[in-house]
Amino acid sequence: MTAPDGGLATPGTVHVTEPTVAVRCLFRGPYDVLHLHVPNNLIVECARDMIGHPMPVLFSGSVPRKDVTVDALSRALLEADRVGGSFGQIYADCIGTAIIARLLSSTNRAATAERPKVGELSRWRLKRAIDYFEAQLGKPVSLADVASSAGLTRMHFAAQFRAATGLRPHEYLLRRRIERAQEMLTETGMPLVDIALSVGFQTQSHFTSVFKRFAGQPPRAWRESRSVTVRTTLPQRRCLPEAT
Repeated sequence: MTAPDGGLATPGTVHVTEPTVAVRCLFRGPYDVLHLHVPNNLIVECARDMIGHPMPVLFSGSVPRKDVTVDALSRALLEADRVGGSFGQIYADCIGTAIIARLLSSTNRAATAERPKVGELSRWRLKRAIDYFEAQLGKPVSLADVASSAGLTRMHFAAQFRAATGLRPHEYLLRRRIERAQEMLTETGMPLVDIALSVGFQTQSHFTSVFKRFAGQPPRAWRESRSVTVRTTLPQRRCLPEAT
């Protein structure tokens, strides 16, 4: 079959349209078509955790495209009638959700690829932001404050900072706090709770969870492992022969 704009619809072709949009195709030879109706509320439910898409839109434009995964899932959906009963409904619901998730994922990737590239933060602005972070490691830091230190709005600063460092500002701040905490764990005998407070964490439990995410171990175990390493790598003292 051929789409209205001349695109060729081969086996496995998927075409998604919005409600009330008329679709016309020219069929040449025998064909089978599987028509799926997707409720808007189900799209919203599946897209609930998608970042940057508060109002997800599911459509593929005027050109049909091939998607072997959607084709395979659609064929599997035909088996729902054979399963029958309540199990058949569960079977159909699960495969339908998988199809929507696949289509939303494809739409999200396409939208990301079309976004204009964000320029990196200039060196002098980046230095100002980093200096601000370093000076405020033990204090509450807001995105507005650090953006202001670099002379930018929050939105422009966050995007350009990530382009320059590969990290979101908050992620960078957490990394630096954990690195500072690691220095204090090896160089001082301060209690964990005091170290947590000194690097900007409000509770020791939050400090422990973030530390473990970055360092792979809780702070107490990390400190003990480093002290063992230091003890085992210290040079041995040589005994000098006694004078005769």
